[in-house]
Amino acid sequence: MRNLFNQPLSQEEIQLNAPSVYTNQPSSNVSDKYTFIPTTTIIDDLGKGGWHVYDATQRNSRTEGGLYTKHMLRFRNDDIPMIDDIIPEIVLTNSHDGRNAFNLHAGLFRLVCSNGLVIADQTFEKVKIKHQWYDLNDVQSITDKVVTSIPTIMGCVDNFKTTILSDTTKKDFAKKAILTRWKDGQEFLPLDELLSPIRTADKGDQLWNVFNVVQEKILTGGITYQLASGRQQTVRELTNIDQRLNVNKKLWTLAEEYV
Repeated sequence: MRNLFNQPLSQEEIQLNAPSVYTNQPSSNVSDKYTFIPTTTIIDDLGKGGWHVYDATQRNSRTEGGLYTKHMLRFRNDDIPMIDDIIPEIVLTNSHDGRNAFNLHAGLFRLVCSNGLVIADQTFEKVKIKHQWYDLNDVQSITDKVVTSIPTIMGCVDNFKTTILSDTTKKDFAKKAILTRWKDGQEFLPLDELLSPIRTADKGDQLWNVFNVVQEKILTGGITYQLASGRQQTVRELTNIDQRLNVNKKLWTLAEEYV
C-alpha cells in the first residue's frame, strides 16, 4: 500500500492490505515446537515507543487463503524529525507459517516520491528475533539501535549527495544496478530510460539523485523495452517482499561503492 498522506494506518487499513498480520493462530503445518507470537504483539510493543505502521503489504499466497504468509510493515516515529525529505523507518517482516522469524531492518522513506528505501546490512545489520525468544526488551534495544544509527545512515546519504557522477559513470551504475534484479538485464533494458528522472526533484548528477531514479524504476517497473524478436514488453513492478528487500539492499551497497 502506498501511503500518500503521511499518516499512520488504521487497524482496518492494515488488515485490508495485509490480513495475515491479524492472524490469531499459526498455520496447521507448523511443528509442536513452534511458538506463536502474533505480529500484533510487536505492533503494540513498537507503538509503546512511538513507532506506528505507515505501510503494510503481504506476499501473494494461495496456501491456506494467505492467512499465514509473509508480510512487511514499515514503522515511523513522529518524535524522530524528518531530515530534508527523508524519514527514518523500521521495516518488519514476519509470517505465521513457521518459515520466518521476526526480521527488522533500518529503512528510509522519501516523502517526495513515496519511495521506501531499505538500508544495506553493511550500514545497519538486520536484526532477527526468533518467536520462541521474543521479549519486549529486545524490541526496545532494537529501536534504540535504529535511533543511534540514524546519524551514520544520514552520513551515507550526505556522501551520496556530494558525489557527482559523469554520464559514463551513470551508465556504469545503471548497468550494475540492473543486475540486482536481472542477470541478463543490461541486454534489453534501455539505460537512457532507466536514468531518466520521473520528477524534477530527481534531476541532477548527484549519486543520490541517480540512485533514487534507478531504484524506483527497477522496483516499480514501467520501462518498455524491445526483445530480439521485435516484440515490445513492459517491466512489471517487483512485488515479492523478499526480492524487494534484496534488491533494495544490493542497490544501497552498489551506491556506497561509488562514493
